[in-house]
Amino acid sequence: MEKPREGEKKAIKYCFGVDVGGTTVKMGLFEENGTIVDKWEITTDTSEEGKSILPNIAASIAKKTEEHQLAKEDIVGVGVGVPAPVTADGVVNGSANLGWKYKEVKRELEELTGLKAEIGNDANVAALGEMWKGGGAGEKNMIMVTLGTGVGGGVIIDGKMLVGPVSYTHLTLPTT
Repeated sequence: MEKPREGEKKAIKYCFGVDVGGTTVKMGLFEENGTIVDKWEITTDTSEEGKSILPNIAASIAKKTEEHQLAKEDIVGVGVGVPAPVTADGVVNGSANLGWKYKEVKRELEELTGLKAEIGNDANVAALGEMWKGGGAGEKNMIMVTLGTGVGGGVIIDGKMLVGPVSYTHLTLPTT
């Protein structure tokens, strides 16, 4: 990003944040520094194996981009959390809450919006958000448990997300 010339204001860059849940998709428009500009939600349409979820998200982003009179070059990208394990390439190999079997979320959303997209497990990206601007701000280590249509969790150790082949841990609790 270029430095503004003396007397010039630095152009504000924006990004969209998307939390795809089993019943609603919560969305936000943010300044690049994390300041919230707008927030809203749309219904998660899980019919027909969730085929309308990403097109509905893209349409909502386009509507807010127009409402806020933003040019594509003003938008850094879209960050998305989904309730499923996500590969480094933004692929979901199944999500019970959404009806997805195999879904190339990153590729599809980038094609639909014309914006760069980053995709992650919803609990993991929620933990990163809390570490950046929320209750974990300033901490290097934290655990976050998410409760919604499902239960999830994110673990951050030494400032880095703990990830593995799946995004959850199965715990067996002793019975009495």
